[in-house]
Amino acid sequence: MDEDRDNLLARREILRAYLLVLERAGELLQVCASVDGDAAAARSAVIEAFGVSEIAADAILHLQVRRFTPAAIEEIRNELSGLDPRLSQY
Repeated sequence: MDEDRDNLLARREILRAYLLVLERAGELLQVCASVDGDAAAARSAVIEAFGVSEIAADAILHLQVRRFTPAAIEEIRNELSGLDPRLSQY
């Protein structure tokens, strides 16, 4: 049961991070474009720019462009709003 709760918490963290950067897409692109180095450097830059965890930064860096559409953003919002009731069961 704790594993389910931990998974829901991690998913909520990632969805919140997605919404943060999807609303600031230009800034995300600037951050990524300014990185000299490898994936670890990009992760560090995203963490610093947006104040997210390593897990969230990795998820952000794996976002597909199709997730930036209004419909996809709404899906993320809907999923996120459904997590709190599930978490309250724990």
